[in-house]
Amino acid sequence: MSLQLRVEHLPGDLFGLSSVARAGLAAGAKFGPLPIITRAEDMPRPEERLGAEERGVLVDRLIAGYGSAGIELAQDSATRQSLAALREEGVFCVVTGQQPGFLASPLYSLYKALQACRAAKDLSRLWNQPVVPVFWNHADDHDVAEVHHAWQLNRNLDLQKVNLGGLSSGRTPLGALQLSDEVQRLGALRAQLHDIVEEHEHADLAIDLFLPRDGETLPRALTRAFHGLMEAYGLIVCEPDWIRGLLSSEMGRIVSSARPSLVEALRAGGEELVALDLPVAIPIGEASEGDAGDAAALIYRHVRAAEKMPPERISLRAGGEGFSMDDTPGSRTHAELGSQIVSAPDEWSAGALVRPLVQDAVFPTCAYVGGYGELGYHAQLGPARDASGQPRTPFLPRVSITLVDGDTRHALDRVEADVETILRAKGTFQPPEIDLDAEPQVVQDLRRVTGEIAAELLRYRGAVAEIEPALGITLKRAAGHVERSIEKVIDKAMRVHKNSTGKGVRQVRRVNSMLYPREVPQERLLGPFQFVARFGADFVPSLWAEIPFASTEHLVLNLPSSLDEPQP
Repeated sequence: MSLQLRVEHLPGDLFGLSSVARAGLAAGAKFGPLPIITRAEDMPRPEERLGAEERGVLVDRLIAGYGSAGIELAQDSATRQSLAALREEGVFCVVTGQQPGFLASPLYSLYKALQACRAAKDLSRLWNQPVVPVFWNHADDHDVAEVHHAWQLNRNLDLQKVNLGGLSSGRTPLGALQLSDEVQRLGALRAQLHDIVEEHEHADLAIDLFLPRDGETLPRALTRAFHGLMEAYGLIVCEPDWIRGLLSSEMGRIVSSARPSLVEALRAGGEELVALDLPVAIPIGEASEGDAGDAAALIYRHVRAAEKMPPERISLRAGGEGFSMDDTPGSRTHAELGSQIVSAPDEWSAGALVRPLVQDAVFPTCAYVGGYGELGYHAQLGPARDASGQPRTPFLPRVSITLVDGDTRHALDRVEADVETILRAKGTFQPPEIDLDAEPQVVQDLRRVTGEIAAELLRYRGAVAEIEPALGITLKRAAGHVERSIEKVIDKAMRVHKNSTGKGVRQVRRVNSMLYPREVPQERLLGPFQFVARFGADFVPSLWAEIPFASTEHLVLNLPSSLDEPQP
């Protein structure tokens, strides 16, 4: 039984919009830096850029990558069909991607992947030609601190941080950090997660799907989870190591042959935005020998300190004759760096600005699905795309969603607020009529009586001390113990009173923690784990039914409390 969701639409600027996003949405397909597309009918159909041989090599390596991940593609698998279609000239991709967070967090990673699937399906129908969705799994990223934990809402409606232990921040790519039962204590994590979601029918399904397994990396766990959730929609998940040779070949070509040079073209992209009175998301900067300054990392070299040690990413930035590498004297020209990349393809990866150029050189991309933060730096790439012989890839704004279950709707009714009110309060909503300090009469009486009892006991302290001096001290402690014991009773009484009377504090905590947890939009903090534990295999198909091609509004999707509850 699938979930029937009720959809509400809120203003798209609910969480704020950057000046680049506002300008891009206003201009749409005519936005100078790159087309912003919100309707399938407005999507330009690209020209073919890859030959049959290039496509064949790409698909063969993707299939081999799935095999290395232990993922078997059935003959009737929609993902296998997407891979087969990708071999054919004239077939294009809708690409999206994200860092591989623990337990596939945050939710917007899932939304991006589903939206890529939806956009591909809609364009396939419109063009009468297969279009395939691709999710780029950012396994080259090295920001461990950003992805080694996941936030869960526990029974007390508190946000509980579940951590992958044994991982320290450094420069090692996530795809090279293998997890183990012993070091990361995966068994203990399984027990901890089970304790959080044990009341839900599909707890074991969710844990098996999302929790990394012994020997996996975080990227591999995400590949497995997203394949399990979205194989039915033809999603191709790509880990960069699967196609490293192709990526380095194209990156070497772009670095060595772009005219004007890659660095000059990237600087021109920033100047293009400044001319439009728009900010530059990632300034190129200029590194000097021994000082990276504020220069952006454009390319990374993967260097091993010892043969059996995992590699570390060393940044290359604009500087000197072309590129300056951190911790390395001198600089190298574009031609020299391009030659180095091609000669040792396994040792290189692209930074945030260069990665879209390399992706679109390897995949026949027709559009990219991204958030407004990504739009900021994609808008810088126009001149670099021109210099590399690429079109300016159209950008589809990522759909923004808040999920509301039946329990949260009940809490909203109790506090007499709607979803928009909670979201605009940014996790700090408090009904004005709630007096957190108001005490029932019985609590006031207990406080009064406790004080009287303690005072009466202490009145005898001197007399007792005359019998034995130490007894005076003992009596004082006894009076304090009486006060502390009754205070515990009062504290518990007040907690129960606040949660059960009128617009209880518990209901306020629920709406804030569920809809805008830790003063962050839900889609940026919570993950799909608890929703799959609760709703099982029906959760993603229900989202899929409501995900649009694109949306400039914020969507509120109303979920039931359970499959047995009347649908919203």
